[in-house]
Amino acid sequence: MKPRLLTTALLSALTLATSSAFAGEALDRIEQNQEIRVGVTGDYMPFSEKLSDGSYVGIEHDLAAVIAERLGVKLTLVPTSWPTLMEDFQAGKYDIGMSGISVTDARKEYAYFSNSYYNYGKTPITRCEDVEKFDSLAKIDQPDTTVIINEGGTNAIFARANLKQAKLHVEPTNKYVYDRILDGTVDLMIPDSVEADYRARHHDELCRSMPGFEFTESTIATMMPKDDELKARINAALSELEQNGQLDKIIDKNMGIKI
Repeated sequence: MKPRLLTTALLSALTLATSSAFAGEALDRIEQNQEIRVGVTGDYMPFSEKLSDGSYVGIEHDLAAVIAERLGVKLTLVPTSWPTLMEDFQAGKYDIGMSGISVTDARKEYAYFSNSYYNYGKTPITRCEDVEKFDSLAKIDQPDTTVIINEGGTNAIFARANLKQAKLHVEPTNKYVYDRILDGTVDLMIPDSVEADYRARHHDELCRSMPGFEFTESTIATMMPKDDELKARINAALSELEQNGQLDKIIDKNMGIKI
């Protein structure tokens, strides 16, 4: 069973559809333009990754295609980054954000989120040979340990809040952090468990050093303007995917699990 939280999506969608607090401005703009612009980072599998040919793959891209289809509009992917995610959103460079975005209080000040479709926590991943060296936060937080972080996301926030002695190696993008672990530049990373599971599944040399344990509890959802009608429509689309089993299939496919 996958760690998801979408059981109340249909009820929430029906409730929001009757609300008029933020009624339809973003949705009206999307329908008028006949286009929904989705902000993507392209560096965070299994949710979003940009391939060498310029195309994108991941859970969020499959979900974005469904949302665009349900709204009857064209899907346009707009590149953004974790450091500029909220700046680009507030500047109106994209309509909704979908790259495995965590629901946080800080982001909720400026945005609505759909019902969550994945829950997870921070957990360390390292070379399999070093699992015992890093099987607790106390062992990780040592002066001779180097932890890699990607700037702008919750990984960096967690590391800076909880690691007082370990050295932090900053990468500008999430795309190459696992290369730095594999080549020995750094010792480990403390990413979301869904990403750690994905990377361990695709790299035999990488293992979660604390399997089954997560330091935090968080959820992933679609980020959007404060528009009740748009939120209701997106929640309804996600609810339909859950009820007909397609959400499970999308997640399994992008995690590399055979269906």
